[in-house]
Amino acid sequence: MRRRAHMSNMSMEKKLIIVFVFLIILPIMLTGYISYQNYSKSIKKNTSLYALQLTNNITDRLDDYIGDMEQISQIPLYLTSFQQLLEDKQEGLTVKQIEMENYIRIMNNIKRGTNSIYIFDNNNNKYYIISSGGVRTDLEERADEWKRLAKAAGGRSVFLSTQQLANWQSGKFAFTVIRDIRDFYTQDSIGTIAVDANISVIQNLVNDLETAANGKVLMIDENSQVIYDTEQKRITERIANDPLVQLATGTSGNFIKEIDGVRYLCIYSQSLKTGWKTIIRIPLDQIMKEAMKTQNITLLVTCLIVTFALFISILLSIALTKPMKRLMRLMKKAENGDLDVSFHVQTRDEAGRLGHHFNSMLERIKELIGQVYTIEGRKKEAELAALQNQINPHFLYNTLETIRMTAEINDDEETAEMIAALGKLFRHSYKPMKGTVTLEHEFEHLRTYIQIINYRYHNKFKLAMVDMHPLRHYAVIPLLFQPILENTIVHGQTEGSDEAIQIHVSYEISGHILTLYFQDNGAGISEERLAALNKRLLTREVSSGEESSSGIGLLNVDERINLHYGPAYGLRVLSQLGEGTSVIVTLPFNV
Repeated sequence: MRRRAHMSNMSMEKKLIIVFVFLIILPIMLTGYISYQNYSKSIKKNTSLYALQLTNNITDRLDDYIGDMEQISQIPLYLTSFQQLLEDKQEGLTVKQIEMENYIRIMNNIKRGTNSIYIFDNNNNKYYIISSGGVRTDLEERADEWKRLAKAAGGRSVFLSTQQLANWQSGKFAFTVIRDIRDFYTQDSIGTIAVDANISVIQNLVNDLETAANGKVLMIDENSQVIYDTEQKRITERIANDPLVQLATGTSGNFIKEIDGVRYLCIYSQSLKTGWKTIIRIPLDQIMKEAMKTQNITLLVTCLIVTFALFISILLSIALTKPMKRLMRLMKKAENGDLDVSFHVQTRDEAGRLGHHFNSMLERIKELIGQVYTIEGRKKEAELAALQNQINPHFLYNTLETIRMTAEINDDEETAEMIAALGKLFRHSYKPMKGTVTLEHEFEHLRTYIQIINYRYHNKFKLAMVDMHPLRHYAVIPLLFQPILENTIVHGQTEGSDEAIQIHVSYEISGHILTLYFQDNGAGISEERLAALNKRLLTREVSSGEESSSGIGLLNVDERINLHYGPAYGLRVLSQLGEGTSVIVTLPFNV
């Protein structure tokens, strides 16, 4: 049921594509995939057999070469004249050196690739030919090791894996066969022979394999020490933990391994003579190159046909669904509050008629919103007018003037000043609310208001303003800032504290924005109450519980600014408990 419902809710474009894929593309792709897999397996198998044959051939040839090196090391065992010369202590060192070098020269020329031959007698003398490949600088250390290994072998040859030659030819590598030279008659040890072969011997053998298989060769001994590798970066290293070494178990076989993001077919074979293992890795991409060509040719025509059919299907589905998608985007914008969007009707089909009805709906919504704004504005004006009409202004003015004159006659100057200030305040408050007043007049009203408040609170509130002379003619709606001071008087006092509360008024002009700052050092507002207040200012929610004693609270001030100047202007509150409160008012400023 869920799958059926999901399928039903899919767009028509997706449904068409899914049907096309299942009926045409999938069968063709499945047939091609099976054919490709069978062909790939055949190529891998044939390549593995061919590479294994080449590897075995190289292993046999290398075994033969090492056998020849062993035979060279046996020559001193059967030449009695050589043995007599080696044991002779009476012969002059120079004469003996020359004769030994002649023997070495003969042995060195027997096999191509022999790098150096070293002869050591029991008198710590050593003989070699410098021109045959150079002298190891570590010959003294090597000589002691070679003698020890050769004697331990009991006359048999000892094969040493690749070492880096320590001589003036840096970067050279060689592998060595050593043997203990024993007297032909007594079988006593009379010296040691070491035959060095250049690593180029192995390189020449594997070149054919690397070229034919287009792969890389790694050769290791029974201790997993690298004898040779194509890049010659790991020669003499022990790589027992290398994945290739761990997978190359047994005497021969093959496996597939991914290295640095490239998949390789690896074939290996082990020499029965030396125990060396040769591993060749061939990139699968190279092996499958011909298979890929065959597959591409086979599928090319089919893919072109399928692509063309899919392209036509997609174009048709887009043509059918594009108007609906465009209408959905416009609906999303309208949902987010942008009612100025409009659907461009180009056809008379169902999509065109739906777009026409959508445009009509938006126009009607905008009309209703305009009516609501007008009604709300009139409602606010009516509320303020009702507040003003609660007391007859003329009756109030005459009464206050009579009381003031009586106080002056009785020499009560303070009372007279209080009544004069109150009358001035009421005259400003009961002026018509329509239109604007200057900012100078509005701030004069604030001074009068604080003067009256200080009669009650014994001069507890100090009002300080920066020089407002540049803004004296700036027009604002009446009674805009008094609720801000009322908020400070009602909520800014700390219970039991007689400390004076400073109210500082400043301004800032940035482009076409006038920002007024009303800052006090009162009790401040808690984080919870501040967050709730700013949320209501942001969402334009009016709550009678937030209104001040004068009947006009911060929320009503913000609402009046929004209605008169637009939603981009208003006020916000910053406060910290115990530090004070700042009310920031933003208004448009036109020079």
